[in-house]
Amino acid sequence: MTGDLKYINKSLEKSFKILEILSKSIFPLKAAAISRKASMSRTTTFRLLFVLTQLGYIHKNNSSNTYTMGHKAFQFGETSDYLQSISETSKEILEEISNQTNLITYLAMLEGSQIVHSDKISHANSDASHRTFRMRMDAHCCALGKVMLAYRPENEISSIYKSYNFFPHTNNTISNLIDLKKQLLQIRTQGYSLNHGEAFENTYGIGVAILDKDKRSFAGISLSGSRSIMNPKDTLDYVKLLQSASIKISKLIVDN
Repeated sequence: MTGDLKYINKSLEKSFKILEILSKSIFPLKAAAISRKASMSRTTTFRLLFVLTQLGYIHKNNSSNTYTMGHKAFQFGETSDYLQSISETSKEILEEISNQTNLITYLAMLEGSQIVHSDKISHANSDASHRTFRMRMDAHCCALGKVMLAYRPENEISSIYKSYNFFPHTNNTISNLIDLKKQLLQIRTQGYSLNHGEAFENTYGIGVAILDKDKRSFAGISLSGSRSIMNPKDTLDYVKLLQSASIKISKLIVDN
């Protein structure tokens, strides 16, 4: 064992420590907080944060000077432990929405260019009213993904979709970054997103982001159903239910 110690690179070890700290935090962290949690000097912390940011493993929000996991980190399948925590916290709230609307309710988090579903909740009369699963989906083709992207900094969006191939799941799927950014701006303005058969031909949805204190998305919730049962006249009523639920979940998570 002693002979193996010569292979340990201190900078690499410290870099993994920083990634470990960020992967366990649902909210962005400032360099000072990372330095304190890692028991490193601020100089060393800033140097490693710069390198990891340049490599894409960490994302820096220049407006708030905070750091989060970058898009490249998710290539290793990193899923935050908070996904389960958010799921447990929001279960009753989401079940209530599903029972009121008779629609399927989803909870998910954003991981790079994909979303990771945590829960699929159907109304009380369904054979499987609550199911936990970890399905992944491209963020650009669903209401959940688009609304979470809308509440991320523009430079983070550009970083995530640099050299990205927009797969056309249906004829309605967004096919390039310019169109995606236009839609994200509209979503942020109106406060919700819509899915018009963009991932699957006959599946429609409405998504709302769950935000932290800095108005950055850390999760999202949506209602989904077929075109025949998603009446456009009910859209704003659905939005109000989702936004109310989002605020409740945010308060439970952020305040704790």
